[in-house]
Amino acid sequence: MDNVREKRALGSHIQAARSERGISQRQLALMTGTSRSYLWKIEIGAADVGTDVLIRIARSLDMPVRELIDF
Repeated sequence: MDNVREKRALGSHIQAARSERGISQRQLALMTGTSRSYLWKIEIGAADVGTDVLIRIARSLDMPVRELIDF
């Protein structure tokens, strides 16, 4: 799998987990200390996500990082 596909898959997985929990992009951005536009870019696979942000997203979604990246 190439990097573009991996970023898109991760973003899609984050978006699905967020939606399942009824959390908006704006809410998750506030919870993680990021901007809504950066979160949107992550979800469409257009931005790299660092380990620190990935951990904050996982914690905010109340799920282990491993589950978040297992797609």
